[in-house]
Amino acid sequence: MAHNPQKLEVVRRAFALAVTVHRLADEYTAAMARVSPGMRAQLLRAVDSMALNLTEGAGCESPTKTATFCTTAIGSCNEVELQLRLASALEVLPPTKDYITDEVIEVRRLIYGFRKYVLSHPPITPTPGPASQ
Repeated sequence: MAHNPQKLEVVRRAFALAVTVHRLADEYTAAMARVSPGMRAQLLRAVDSMALNLTEGAGCESPTKTATFCTTAIGSCNEVELQLRLASALEVLPPTKDYITDEVIEVRRLIYGFRKYVLSHPPITPTPGPASQ
């Protein structure tokens, strides 16, 4: 059963997180480039992938396909979390930005919950009515 992505809390939170991370990356572009030239680009690709895969998966009719997109989004969450932790450990980001990592963890929890829900609620298939003459 397809879902309207804009009505899903998990999609809204992933989108808001992507906006936050984009702003963070803009603010710390120079520091990220000093530590790792590709850090900013990889972080943005991963955070965008979270929201995009959730949105695409929500539109699928098949619960299995939706779950596959959720699994990909979870992988992107893991990548974003590690990138943020690495940036923090390398002192690219100040400790005051750790709340963003906490939000990544929360979004991942929501994705797991959505994936579980989708797989446990298969679509209802209409029963054919009597054949018309």
